Amino acid sequence: MLLRFRVENHASLRDEQELTLVSSECHPKRAEAEVPGSSELVTVPVAAIYGPNASGKSNVIDAITWMRWAVLSSYRRWDPTGGVPRRPFQFRRNPEDHPTDFQIDFAVDGVRHAFGFSVDDTRVRNEWMVYYPEGRARRLYDRDDKDEVTFGRWLTGRRKTVADSLRSNSLFLSVAAAQGHEQLSRIFRWFQFGLVVADDSDYSGRLEHTLHLLLEDDVHRPESRAVAMLLSYADLGATGLEAKEFDETDDEELRRVRQALRDAVGSRLVVEPGRFKDVRVRHRTTDGEFTLPLSHESSGTRTWIGLLGVVVSALMRGAVLCVDELDARLHPQLVDALIGMFASAEVNTRGAQLVFSSHDMTLLGRNAQTELSRDQIWFTEKDPGTLATNLFPMTDFPVRDTDNFEHRYLLGRFGAVPYLDDDFLPRLVELLEREDVNEGEEAAPADGEVETAGATSLPHLL
Repeated sequence: MLLRFRVENHASLRDEQELTLVSSECHPKRAEAEVPGSSELVTVPVAAIYGPNASGKSNVIDAITWMRWAVLSSYRRWDPTGGVPRRPFQFRRNPEDHPTDFQIDFAVDGVRHAFGFSVDDTRVRNEWMVYYPEGRARRLYDRDDKDEVTFGRWLTGRRKTVADSLRSNSLFLSVAAAQGHEQLSRIFRWFQFGLVVADDSDYSGRLEHTLHLLLEDDVHRPESRAVAMLLSYADLGATGLEAKEFDETDDEELRRVRQALRDAVGSRLVVEPGRFKDVRVRHRTTDGEFTLPLSHESSGTRTWIGLLGVVVSALMRGAVLCVDELDARLHPQLVDALIGMFASAEVNTRGAQLVFSSHDMTLLGRNAQTELSRDQIWFTEKDPGTLATNLFPMTDFPVRDTDNFEHRYLLGRFGAVPYLDDDFLPRLVELLEREDVNEGEEAAPADGEVETAGATSLPHLL
């Protein structure tokens, strides 16, 4: 389970921001789990992040994504001499002088762990991990800015071997997993399989996962049956999926492309095709069964198919699934139903969690089938002066779970709504109706307007 995530200086998240899935409020009907070491705190199964465009809600998901990527890839895939490919806050002087910090609290096998690290453009500045067996903090390791690692006596295994393979721009945890360190490999696998992210950049991988569960696994396995059920449940008119196994020996074009890329950038380049090609969606009508290429389906259908595998796997494994813009291209009722799978104590029996960003305010209203409690709702706002993101929970406001959150949000009671200039439309109408604006001519500046070289009146007004 995910307990807390903290980040500082990533994208628009300039100052330290914290997202917590720990609550002191118990709701028996939702899929809660006790926080290890506490009988009073529980984890929430769903956390929703709302905010206007460009407020930074996607960057919260992106920060989780980046931390996960650093753990999984810093040793095996980062260029050994290429520094750290981070994304610091850019809207200040000398952004390269400010480190980026990540911290995460999570539970593996019922034991709480805390892990964090700090990076700059060239190296890992520090890294640490502690865990809490029997509720007491035990240090596993500490790494300083000279890549010297201090081990706690609770870290067993070949510690020195791992330290000897450490690079300045790779995480100790990444190296330990690559070296087969048993104790730390369990933590690595949590980042690999227990923390899953879904965004547009990894659609092809998620589609592969859906196809793997539906086509390669035993069709009688729960995962395969669940994917098939959810495909039909969405009322997309789809009854199944088909795909051909990719055979590299039959694909001359891929061989030519791979060789050309290797000739251009070197032999270290790895080009791995997917396992499937020619994906088609089956439809049954009164005239029989037909198939359409996946590319001919609606964007909503493609989005849903791409989510099926990770949703089913998260529920089956009890994993954390993070989705950016969950409502994009999906009907609100379908999004509501998906959230309900994670929120339901009957469906979500293994402690899976869903963290998502959204613009869909109907999910906060009384017409939503899945009720989100105030401890599950977060907002992002961007400071108008610094353009830095501020992340804050609804619990900062005096509201009750019986209140209409959607109505209050629309009224601006929580902030995190776009500021729209009420005078804009009248000014735009006035500009467009000016009698002195003729085809091919520029209008003279109105009172209060400043004429800008190289800019026409309308772009200047906007």
